[in-house]
Amino acid sequence: MAGLSLPTLAAAQSTGSIDAETDIVVSGKRATGINGIEIPDTPKAKAVLTQDFIAHRVPGQSILDTINQIPGVNFTNSDPYGASGGQLRIRGFDGARVSLTFDGIPLNDSGNYAIYSNQQLDPELIEQVNVNFGTTDVDSPTASASGGTVNYRSLTPTDKMGATAIYSHGTYDMNRVFGLFNTGVFTAFGTKAWFSASKETYDQYRGYGSLDKKQFNGKLYQPLGSNGDFISIAGHYNENRNSSYSNPSLSNIRSVLGTSVVPSTISPSNPYTLSLSKSQYDALYNNTSSAFLYDASCSLPSASGVNGTSQSDKSACSNVAATAINPSNTGNVRINSRITLTPKLTLTFDGAYSFTRANGGGSSVLAESNANATNAGGTAAASGIYSYQFQRLGAGTASGVDINGDGDTLDYVRVYSPSNTRTQRFTAIANLRYEFDADNAVRFAYTWDRARHRQTGEMSLLDATGQPYNVFSAIDGVSDYAVVDAAGNVLQKRNRLSYAILHQLSGEYRGSFLNEKLKVALGVRAPFFRRNLTNYCYTIPGSTSDAYCTSQTAAQVAANATTATYGLPYNNRVKTYNAVLPNIGLTYAITPHLSTFASYSKGFSAPRTDNLYAFDDVKIKPTGAVKPEKTDTVDLGLRYTTALIQAQVAGWYTYYDNRIISTTTELEGGGTLTTDRNVGAVKSKGVDASIGIAPVQHLSIYGFGSFIDARLQSDVINPSTSLVTANTAGKFVVETPKWQYGGRVQVDFDPIAIGLQVKHVGRRYATDVNDVIAPGYTTVDLDARIGLKQLGLPQTYFQLNVANLFNERYFSNLTTGTDSTSTTRYTFGSPRTFVASIHFGF
Repeated sequence: MAGLSLPTLAAAQSTGSIDAETDIVVSGKRATGINGIEIPDTPKAKAVLTQDFIAHRVPGQSILDTINQIPGVNFTNSDPYGASGGQLRIRGFDGARVSLTFDGIPLNDSGNYAIYSNQQLDPELIEQVNVNFGTTDVDSPTASASGGTVNYRSLTPTDKMGATAIYSHGTYDMNRVFGLFNTGVFTAFGTKAWFSASKETYDQYRGYGSLDKKQFNGKLYQPLGSNGDFISIAGHYNENRNSSYSNPSLSNIRSVLGTSVVPSTISPSNPYTLSLSKSQYDALYNNTSSAFLYDASCSLPSASGVNGTSQSDKSACSNVAATAINPSNTGNVRINSRITLTPKLTLTFDGAYSFTRANGGGSSVLAESNANATNAGGTAAASGIYSYQFQRLGAGTASGVDINGDGDTLDYVRVYSPSNTRTQRFTAIANLRYEFDADNAVRFAYTWDRARHRQTGEMSLLDATGQPYNVFSAIDGVSDYAVVDAAGNVLQKRNRLSYAILHQLSGEYRGSFLNEKLKVALGVRAPFFRRNLTNYCYTIPGSTSDAYCTSQTAAQVAANATTATYGLPYNNRVKTYNAVLPNIGLTYAITPHLSTFASYSKGFSAPRTDNLYAFDDVKIKPTGAVKPEKTDTVDLGLRYTTALIQAQVAGWYTYYDNRIISTTTELEGGGTLTTDRNVGAVKSKGVDASIGIAPVQHLSIYGFGSFIDARLQSDVINPSTSLVTANTAGKFVVETPKWQYGGRVQVDFDPIAIGLQVKHVGRRYATDVNDVIAPGYTTVDLDARIGLKQLGLPQTYFQLNVANLFNERYFSNLTTGTDSTSTTRYTFGSPRTFVASIHFGF
């Protein structure tokens, strides 16, 4: 009965998985937790952070940054406050291989499976976040989770009316306000709700630009009876307006520091570690060249065009902050419910509608005339390969189109050309759980997920200073600022429609044996994936993975043999994938406080929807040969839990079959295409450990550590050297630290609380052949608060956060490549940052 009344025990994503794991049959006893860090007694290796822990972090920070204190997890933030996004790794799996869910609803992009950490729920509203290491739940609605899950759940409304208001101010002119109102129970049926809003703005910590984020949330909760049944309806909306950071490549760094620091010749036998002195790092950090910073402003010659005279924007506004942006509007409506049908039979249902509108900015130069065609870089195009960029404007006519309105077609005009994405997604997860007796239960689940993924590349005019008139360009059709072709259509660089559809059946048995010492969970899920692909464009060389559009007719395209070779439009091309994925788990209580656990699970990752539009080699054949990636993961560990100590250690092994990587290949005649490829097997193994101790009432200590050894087993194609095979067999997986460790100390002497946490991230390889290495680093964060209950304000306190207390100089995000000749990029870690907050509670 205690288990049924404590929903925070659940470390699962859907309501059905929560219902199963809170059952006393499987869960045994409640994990007590030490200052918001819990180790659930489940068959899988998991960790849980509750609001008690989350509330001590920087207000507004991404929840993915908060889980950095969990062993095996490495999240590198793009800025100190989280609104610029970041990169996630769990046991060497990148974010696209990790399933992220919010109240059971999938958040991974339906096209490339990416995780957008800057679009997550305000941390004040998160009841708990939990991490499954290398495994999923049987009803997980995911196409990509070969590498575990991150699941967080929103707060349940309180029975009493109350309100919270927080104001924060920090370095880089950071200002954030957050408000939460709990209605309390307001009907005779026990109905209750909460509503919240937040707004945050700050300047970039380096370079020119600002970030603006606002968010609105609400949740209505209706209990059904007194046995834990309920139905809740919730809504979420998030809006980001972000300026992007310009990050240097290795060659950019070499140009500043010289070949004596960054050698011109680097090889696997003579690898280079980007280990810099303080002065060298600062020289890079403070560099103001275009390779390190976007221009603050610019002026477009074509904006004041002169009739009869050619103006050119080829070199103007190509590196300006105004178009280096990443706007996004995202939201969802969610339903969660639990209904007891009979004393033994329980139904749970989760459903959602989600939407996304986003792009990554960018600009291009177009020629108004078909004559003297040039590519976006301004050089003459060989054999007319790039003439499609200009022919499409005039539909093959000699006159072209007057883009800037100066009365002639002589100009080269820079236009705003982002890659827009609009997604509408429906998700439903239904679970039926039947309890035979106190020791045996089964559940069956059906999961449905359908995403309509619309990808376009509308072009629009820039103003005289290089600013777009609308951050989403001409996504909503013809307007005063849209660039149109001779037929009056909005010019696009891509135009495609995808449907990513999942039907999944799953089942699970959970049982208790040997006087509840042995707990067993046996499950299987069978996903069926369908990808409907429609490409409204001709595919043109030089378009990377996008098929560039043209206003030419089919006959005109066919007349150009080079262009026609690269593919005609197609409608509703279908790709299907399916698998049967078993998972087995058990716990055994050696003593009342010491238990062992073991699990086996099979993971699955389908080829990314976006990359199914690309090609697999220079002969330009569709990339249909890419096989799904599968993993086998085994965990074996020990747990020790008391009111004073929580400890867990787990050894694990993961074998990848048909590992998928994305590579960039060179095309005959110029240009590149980004494609997915199978590179054979990858073997990973490691150890994760954590311990939390509360030796006395006012002190808590937490420590963690992890070791990972993840290596490619096969050689891969190196696109940087004319498609020659790169010697990657036996090499370490990129961006994955072999060692991570850290911890947290918290002292509470009411009304004062002080916390100090540290994390060390070991060195990471930036290339597949391991010839470039980003050095390890250690960051320390401080948080301190003082309550005002002595002034009659028991729920009000001041809080100070200092991120990167000792101003560690390091590189955070890495953009990786095959070898040192690839364009790898390095994000500067955020410097020391102060944030002061006042938290009012009523």
